[in-house]
Amino acid sequence: MKFCPECGTPIARENSRFCDHCGAPLVPTGSGSQIPVPYGYTARPREQKSAMIASLCSSFIPGLGQVYNGMTARGIALFAATLAGLAFLLLPGLIVWVYAIYDAYSMAGKMNAGEIPYVPTRALHMVLFAIGAIAVVIIIIIVVVMAVMAEIGPMMGQMNQVGNLGDIRGLGF
Repeated sequence: MKFCPECGTPIARENSRFCDHCGAPLVPTGSGSQIPVPYGYTARPREQKSAMIASLCSSFIPGLGQVYNGMTARGIALFAATLAGLAFLLLPGLIVWVYAIYDAYSMAGKMNAGEIPYVPTRALHMVLFAIGAIAVVIIIIIVVVMAVMAEIGPMMGQMNQVGNLGDIRGLGF
């Protein structure tokens, strides 16, 4: 009896091209560049992650490389930790950012080596994460600028009042 290489379900019909349980294609052994597996069928070649793309993604936006690797929650956590570190002190934020780059690179390598399960890249998650990250940064910049303007505004008003009091020469200077 033969078994599906994807789900391990016994194959009832010998000439089946697809698994009745999971729908995976059943490719007979010896056809093309397939990876041999037990039970007489071959599995599709394992997909690979690009460690370079993962690290580049995290270089531009911390956590984006993790989203590329299929670890969206981890990417969000690293993005938030980077922002928190940058907000309080510059150095902790930069350390977390460098860690995010390293983590994205190493996780892609571990997936390729089979040390951790392969998780497919979800392009929609990457796009939404990037848009959300950019929106958060823009909002932070706007809030900081408004806070600075709120502090500078009263000082500018006081300077204008001093200028309107009259000629400084009349004050004995």
